[in-house]
Amino acid sequence: MKVNDIKALDYRTDGDLLTIPFAETSVEAVLALDSAVLTVKTDAGDTVEVLAGYALRSVTVDAKDPTSVTAVYTRAVDGTAAALDTISAKLVESEKENKLLKAQVSAATDQQSFYEDCIAEMAEVVYA
Repeated sequence: MKVNDIKALDYRTDGDLLTIPFAETSVEAVLALDSAVLTVKTDAGDTVEVLAGYALRSVTVDAKDPTSVTAVYTRAVDGTAAALDTISAKLVESEKENKLLKAQVSAATDQQSFYEDCIAEMAEVVYA
């Protein structure tokens, strides 16, 4: 999975805290993340969850593997976090609906092409 395009091994929330163990990255890359909106995606690029309203609390680096960086985020104190959660949930749902609609349009297009091919074949038989 990836969080804002950086490889993540997992993510978990515990109250107001969000912990993300990153892999194959650097401290600089994690520090540069826009923590206001963290988008979790599968390796295939599908959005799993959008986490909003967080601020970086701490970053630790594995001494044996400097590309293994764990970030801990905390919720913003103001009321915008709840509003962002609502928007984030709607965004994920909209992306799922969009994917379904694209599949339906593709199926309808394929079916129309099939009908056109059938009509062309029948025309050849009639006029042959």
